[in-house]
Amino acid sequence: MRRHLLLPLALFSAAAVMLPRPSHAASADDDLGQCLIHSTTPADRTVLTLWAFATLALDPDLAPLATIDPAQRESINQQAGSVVTSLLTDACPAQAQRAFANGGPQAIQSAFETWGQWAITGVATEPHVMAGMAGLLQYIDISKLMMLAPVG
Repeated sequence: MRRHLLLPLALFSAAAVMLPRPSHAASADDDLGQCLIHSTTPADRTVLTLWAFATLALDPDLAPLATIDPAQRESINQQAGSVVTSLLTDACPAQAQRAFANGGPQAIQSAFETWGQWAITGVATEPHVMAGMAGLLQYIDISKLMMLAPVG
């Protein structure tokens, strides 16, 4: 389930084309991912979380659960775009240049996937969100799950 929540956050790099990655690109995108994490302020994180939520709300199955008017969506997109631009050009330009040079757009995408995993973990540990996720537990049949455990 958590992997599905990470996908929207990886949309920051959705325009990246899939290119073969040289073997040395991993450290460059790892460095960029870590820089993004360390450079993201709590306010940045809020903006990007709002963006991810607003983007998820575009899914036809989710749309009835959230109302985001066009002006709100435009504002959220502008704010998120500013945050991403600032992270790449102000906070982490050397890491971004190195990641792009060593791995192209795929390295940038990988760095944002690392960042997205970190960001969603922060959201998932917010007490209200944790309580909401715990609500699922009452509907899971533990006795059926126990049948999956190896005997012995």
